Amino acid sequence: MPLSITTIKGQIGIETTNAYLDLRQPKGEQSIRQIKPQMIIDRELPKVLIDQSQPFAEAGRKPWSQVAEEYAQMGRQQALEGIARIVDDGNRMAMIQRKMPDAIPEIALKNSTPKQHEFNFAMIPTSRPKIEVIGHLNIDWQLGGVEYSYTPRKPEGDYHPGKVDIYMKQYPKTEIRYIDNRV
Repeated sequence: MPLSITTIKGQIGIETTNAYLDLRQPKGEQSIRQIKPQMIIDRELPKVLIDQSQPFAEAGRKPWSQVAEEYAQMGRQQALEGIARIVDDGNRMAMIQRKMPDAIPEIALKNSTPKQHEFNFAMIPTSRPKIEVIGHLNIDWQLGGVEYSYTPRKPEGDYHPGKVDIYMKQYPKTEIRYIDNRV
């Protein structure tokens, strides 16, 4: 018996949609502020003060008030020395009563003999002028800085899931037929 068997294989169909992720990263906010440094200068212009009164006085160039005061002092001193000399001479003459007859010739000899004077020389002026410098310079710094702030942002994303569809593209089939060979 003749049989005819025909088979058709089954086919599966697969349809896929890929998953994808859509990511966006917004920029963070950044803020920078710079504080400028400052320089503070406090100054007084320099002045040079020169006092030459002492060297001028040594050279004989004195103010009239100082010259008058020195001569008054010198006159007072010489007057006191003269009075002391006259008192000494008077006391010496008073001693004549005590058998000291040589007092008058001694006093006459002493007054007639010139005094010995000493002479010195010096380089003038011997002292330096007084020099004073006034003035100042003060520099102060106030350091600056940076104020910085940053606010980060979270990433934003959308996820689209994938998908797989499986279906029967062709179902399997088996055909069995009887073939009649009679004529």
